[in-house]
Amino acid sequence: MIIEVESQERDRNHLVIRFVDSRFADLYPWQRYHYLSHLIPQKYREERIGNSTWMELTPGERWENLDFPEEGFIASIASDVMGCLTSVRFFDALDDTLCPANQESARVTCGGDFKNSRSALLRCGVDESDYSDVFHVLMSKGGFCDCEVLYNVAENSRLGAEYWRARGENRMPYDPHKRG
Repeated sequence: MIIEVESQERDRNHLVIRFVDSRFADLYPWQRYHYLSHLIPQKYREERIGNSTWMELTPGERWENLDFPEEGFIASIASDVMGCLTSVRFFDALDDTLCPANQESARVTCGGDFKNSRSALLRCGVDESDYSDVFHVLMSKGGFCDCEVLYNVAENSRLGAEYWRARGENRMPYDPHKRG
């Protein structure tokens, strides 16, 4: 990852930080920020770079060309999108991928993106032209990757129940980002 830092001419205390990495290529801007905010310790963010603007880019990408949806619009469609996802059984399809009911079926790992969610949406018949709205609604509800959709957005999921069962039994929960 390349990190470029510059101070603004009109406010020397305000930093502009550009994080440039090819791994951002398949991520929405909200996912990129979420990813970085979990990499950089909160105390460091607050004490050292709290007064900064972050730009998360792929090599050669320009900030002005990124698509940022209107948050009011996302909020206005959230209920309808969630109803649609529930009616086509999207959450069940995603849960079947990351935490199959049949214990003999292989689990698929979460890559920190929406790869499995895209496949589940396709299997459920959701048109690809709707994916951006769907994913922005999911992110607005705390689902920034496949497993977070099941942990934070779905009302019920085997993956979420398994996590809390392990925590209740003082066991280390399964990590969907790791194989095995």
